[in-house]
Amino acid sequence: MRLLRPRIASGWFSTQRSQRRISRVSKRTKTGVVLLALLVCSCVLPATTDTVPLPRALLEPPQSDRISSDGYRLEAVPNTEHPPDLLVLVAMSGGGKRSAAYAYGALKGMREVALPGVGQRSLLSSLDGISGVSGGSFTAAYYGLYRDAAFGRYETDFLYADTDSHIKGVYLLPWNWGWVVDSEVGTNDYMERYYDETMFHGARFKDLKARGRPIIGISATDINYGTPFMFTQEFFDILCSDLEPFPIARAVAASNGFPGLFSSISLTNHAADCGGRKPGWLRRVPEADRHNPLSRLGVQARMLERYLDPNKTRYVHLVDGGVADNLGLRVAGSMMQNLAESPRAISALGYARLRRILVVSIDGEGSQDSSLARTKEVGGLLSSLLRASGGQIDRFNFETLRAVNEQLQDVTQAIRAARCQSGSMIDGTPCGDVKSQLIHISLAAMPAGSEKDKLLAIPTGLTIDRPDVDLLVEAGRSAVVNSEPLRLFLQNYVPRQPTRLPASGL
Repeated sequence: MRLLRPRIASGWFSTQRSQRRISRVSKRTKTGVVLLALLVCSCVLPATTDTVPLPRALLEPPQSDRISSDGYRLEAVPNTEHPPDLLVLVAMSGGGKRSAAYAYGALKGMREVALPGVGQRSLLSSLDGISGVSGGSFTAAYYGLYRDAAFGRYETDFLYADTDSHIKGVYLLPWNWGWVVDSEVGTNDYMERYYDETMFHGARFKDLKARGRPIIGISATDINYGTPFMFTQEFFDILCSDLEPFPIARAVAASNGFPGLFSSISLTNHAADCGGRKPGWLRRVPEADRHNPLSRLGVQARMLERYLDPNKTRYVHLVDGGVADNLGLRVAGSMMQNLAESPRAISALGYARLRRILVVSIDGEGSQDSSLARTKEVGGLLSSLLRASGGQIDRFNFETLRAVNEQLQDVTQAIRAARCQSGSMIDGTPCGDVKSQLIHISLAAMPAGSEKDKLLAIPTGLTIDRPDVDLLVEAGRSAVVNSEPLRLFLQNYVPRQPTRLPASGL
């Protein structure tokens, strides 16, 4: 104890020496506390999950159009209860909990929009696929797993919860510091565990498949190549991996892994186990397109071939999906583009029956703050990064909408041509009667006024005040219910039940 209580009479040197001893003891004490905390937390590290190779029984013959059969993909989940001539896809944007709440409100609105000529069926019950990116992935995954039971529970399980406090705990609480001592564990592994405990409760993609349509696609960004990566079997085929046993919470964590704040979610590429198999559309890409930097198909082909070569890509490191595509539309656009290039695939997959294709973009991202242009100070590093990324997203969203709209029209024309090859009339309608539309429902497109200003001022973090959540939910619901383009599209749709198979054998 004398070392800890030096006497003034001992003189200046004695006091200084004692203070140095105090400092050493204090440091040793702090170090011991930290090591003890790390020792404790190391016993309860989150379990990380990697990809599982595709079972040999699921592999298709090498020259097939697909790498594997079955799996969690649109064509493998039948639409027995949906109108066979209508395809409805919804994309939910990034933007933190603000976008999650707005997208949830949009789902509520779709419950109120009736599908004409199909009894009491709602637009929501007719969805074939939902893609979710970043904040939108929470809503897409939660609804996909729980369906109608999500309404009334999602608010408590997620929207009203103080998620930011848990994020702080990952960094500040010693028992969450396993990511400090174990290189195999990252901060996002703790977020995965949190999402699983509060929302998904061990559910895997096989559970989503058992729920039927709509197919849920969770979108992240491959940080190595800067390209979108979606959790569907088509993407996992490229890695020669089976998506069905993969945890939903881990996919959502990847989609929300803001770079710098969260660690990446890493997947092992098992492409070497697939014997050189590749998607049929990739084999049919003309050589001229592969070398044309302006060919979307060629660019996509070169990107996929990097994954198919295990010497180039052994691991896929995933971060926030908004980095590559904050609207969650680009993957759907690429798939439509691939389909447009293959009339045979259109017939083989049954899409020659389609007469109407509706793609709805639910965008809860706010507009860029213009106040910076009126001040001299830019702000700190974080402020500059957020503003720069926000401006990039705004410009990228415009290009995404244009590109996907073009791809949608291309696939519409291809389906029209495939139908007319089977005969002049399909299911009692002219073979050329095929129409499609991309509808963008955006928070930033609200009418000007104080309500819009209040909503756009809500931050994009993962904790939002309860009254603001309710305002966002109502804004999303109202935007869908009162959408004039949506009303006109559905008004002009008259469902047709199939009366015979086309000549192609569908």
